[in-house]
Order: sequence, then structure tokens, then C-alpha cells
Amino acid sequence: MLKKVVLLVFLSVFSVFCAFSQAASKAKLNNSDSANLKQGAEAYKNEDWTSAIFFLRKVVSVPGFASDENLFMLIKSEVYAGEYRQAQNDCEKFLEQFAFSPYAEYVKYQNGRLLHLLARNEDAVLSLSDFCHQHSDSELYPLALFWIAESFYDEYNFESARGLYERVVNDYPACEKAPQAQYKLDLIERRAREEKLLYLLKVIGEENLSTREEYERQLRVYALDDENGVRSSLLDAQARIAELEALLEQGGSSVDSPENEAVASAEETPEPPVADAEKTGPAKQAEPQSSGISKPQNPTVHVIQSVTEPSFRVKQTKTGQGTTAIKKAEDAERNADVQVLKRKAKQLQYLLEEQSEEAEK
Repeated sequence: MLKKVVLLVFLSVFSVFCAFSQAASKAKLNNSDSANLKQGAEAYKNEDWTSAIFFLRKVVSVPGFASDENLFMLIKSEVYAGEYRQAQNDCEKFLEQFAFSPYAEYVKYQNGRLLHLLARNEDAVLSLSDFCHQHSDSELYPLALFWIAESFYDEYNFESARGLYERVVNDYPACEKAPQAQYKLDLIERRAREEKLLYLLKVIGEENLSTREEYERQLRVYALDDENGVRSSLLDAQARIAELEALLEQGGSSVDSPENEAVASAEETPEPPVADAEKTGPAKQAEPQSSGISKPQNPTVHVIQSVTEPSFRVKQTKTGQGTTAIKKAEDAERNADVQVLKRKAKQLQYLLEEQSEEAEK
């Protein structure tokens, strides 16, 4: 019985000791968290965002100190420090735990804005649109419209962004984002003009390209036609040269023929003396007779010359000289034509070689 009493006394003393130890440790812990909260609040007040984030994260990690106010200060410190990803995660945590907090409106707005800054534009549009429907009378409403427009602008949905920017500029001219909204409207207008200009340049460039291709094709066709024409002209000139050279050879052989040699020798043969009977006949007839009686004069007789007489040969020679001169003139003319055609053939050959070199280049 005594042993049981002693055992009960020992257990009671031990339990009192344990309770006292837990209370002492809890008091010590509370003092540490209170110190962290105090240092975090002081850093937040002094805009020392790095220190504020360090101490406030320790505070909100303790269940008893994870209040909406402490978490709200942590979110703002993270936003100002540029830690957008961690701030967005803390915004979602805040909205899950403190949906009816007076800070919920601001945290929801910051959540949509942070989604845009993290390039999650579709989620940002959904979150900010919900905010606008739920808080249409909030002073953050025009800011939410601006960030929705920014999300559309970054996704190249310029028409939707234009309407929201115009609402901010026209309906909320006192909003701090109104100048930026006007600037973005000017950019959209300039971009629209540039797109029209680029489209026109593209169309004109395609037309110029097709025109250039057609022009180059025509040049190739013309070059081919010129080459064929030059080649044809060259062949015609060579054929004409061969024909005239053949005619020259035939003309030279006809000039050197025996008939022409006979005519030439006849030209060089001197005219023979006239017969004495022709010269002395009239004189003798005019002499008087020694007896004083004159005899009747003989009648004048015109003798028909034969074809073998010199006078006929002279006439024939003169005719041969005329024929020979004509032949020589024709041969000279043909020779001149041959020379002209040869020069033309050389020019055509030169042009043909130039065209071939250009085609190879």
C-alpha cells in the first residue's frame, strides 16, 4: 500500500515537471517567433525586402503566427523584391486560407498581375476577369483592365487589347496606367500601319519578282533569237560569198578564152595600107591624053568589103573591147560584193562569239 502511494506521488511530480518543461519551452518558442515577427515588420517598414522576406517566412511557417496580415506582408515583400513565382504561390495559399480577409481583394488582383508577369497570360486573363466581375467598384478595377490588355498585347491579340486600352484611357483618365495605355494604343496604330506597308511591299515584291522573271525570260528568248538570226545571216552570207566566188572563177575563165585572145590580138594588129589602085585610080582618070583628046572617065565602083578585110576586123575588135569592159566591170562589182559580204560575215561571227560568251557567263 505504501509502495502504491509512493508511486502515485512520483508520477504526479513527474507529470508536473513535464508540464512545466513544456510551458517553459513554449514560452521560449513564443519569444523567438515574436522576435522574428518584430524584425520582419521592422524590415518591411524600412523597405528592406530581403530581410523582411527572411524573417516573415520564418513567422508564417509557425501555425500560430501564420495570420492573414503576416502572409500579406510577406506577399508584398516578395512582389517588391521581384520574387514573382514565390509571391504567386503565396497568393494562392492566402486565397485558400483567408478567402474572406479584407486583404483578399488586393491579393486576388496581385495574383492575376503576377500570372501575367510570369508569362501565363491565359491564366492571368481568367483571374483578372473574375476580379473585375467581383469587384467592379474597386479602385483596382482600371488597373486590372490594364493588365488584361497587357496579357492580350503580349499574345498579339491587338484588337482585344486595343478595346481595353481605350477603356482605360477614356473611362479612367486619372488612372496611373492611363499614359502607358495611350502609348500602347499608339504602338498598335503604328504596328497596323507597318503591317499594311509590309503587306503592300510583299505584294509589290512578288509582282516585281514575277515581272523580273518574265523580263529575264524575254531576254533569254531575245538572246536566243538574236543568236539564231546572226547564225542564219552568217550562213546566208557564207553561201552568197561562195556563189560570188564561183561566178568570179567562171568570169575569169571566160575572159581568158581563145576567142577573147583573138579579139585582143586583133586590137593590137595595125591597119594595113590601102591598095594603090584605090589611091591612084581617080588621079589617073583625071590625067589628060597626050593627043589632046580626053578619054571618058571610068565610073566609080563601090566594092563591098568582105568579112576578112581589116575594117570589119576593127569593128569586131571594138565590139569585143566593149564586151570585155562590161565583163571586167561586172567582175569588179562582184569582187566588191564579196569583200563586203566577207566583212559582214566577220562581224556576224564576232557577234555570235560575244553572245556565246555572255550565255556561258
